[in-house]
Amino acid sequence: MAWTVVPNLDEARDQLNRRFPDRDTRSDGSIGDTSHQRYPSSHNPDRTGRPEYRDGDQLDEVRARDFDADLHDPGGVTMEQVVQLWVTLARSGALWWVRYIIYQGRIWHRRHNFATRAYTGSNRHTTHCHVNSDFTQAADTVRRTDWQLDQLAGTAPVRPAPGPPVAFPLPSGYYFGPRSGGDRSVSGYYRRKFGDRTDRHWLGVWTTQLVRRGWPAGKGKRYLRTAGADGLYGPEYRELIKAFQADQGLTRDGLLGRKTWDAAYRNPVT
Repeated sequence: MAWTVVPNLDEARDQLNRRFPDRDTRSDGSIGDTSHQRYPSSHNPDRTGRPEYRDGDQLDEVRARDFDADLHDPGGVTMEQVVQLWVTLARSGALWWVRYIIYQGRIWHRRHNFATRAYTGSNRHTTHCHVNSDFTQAADTVRRTDWQLDQLAGTAPVRPAPGPPVAFPLPSGYYFGPRSGGDRSVSGYYRRKFGDRTDRHWLGVWTTQLVRRGWPAGKGKRYLRTAGADGLYGPEYRELIKAFQADQGLTRDGLLGRKTWDAAYRNPVT
């Protein structure tokens, strides 16, 4: 079977290669392997869309490309910055042919105006960025696209998260969550003690760390607007935790366990 990648995605690859000549390409990909062929995937050639023709042969089209996350850029540009640039351009309409982007357990899809959402597929796309072109004839044929990589300049060194690290205060398998969640779900409503402090205190400690990182949390702010950081797990805390998990590429369950706690202290602030 003859196939081709839609031109705009090949141009993205070529422009990445020019901008980052030393980048790793081992996780680059286009047409899917045999495992992809067992289920619908944009890495599979699309036999229902408009075919390309080359030298008289029909070429079915692949509408997805993967780009290795290791750019090896001496100026410090990262794939995260490339992704955020392309998300911004897609949201503005400059890259109108982009349907969605997946990277580090997150997806930015047109149907959600390219807002950050947790990706629930089995492949979290941690070693590469996946870009999907639209399923339209116009998107299939667009050429001379500018992926605007010249906007990316070298960056300052990544700084560690502000504030001294605080160890997760709950026993293994416990988490901060609703009071209906059983013994392992610590809600703050029963003034349980862990170490020499109450559960309400510890939930407030984690909230303070997010505020240090620049998150608008507290009374009248974007998160915890009504009750503030009262240490009582409820809908407002669930919203804050889920938003932070989405930002960090973690499972977006709204429960504050060890991984989500540690991410607030250990993951860098750019």
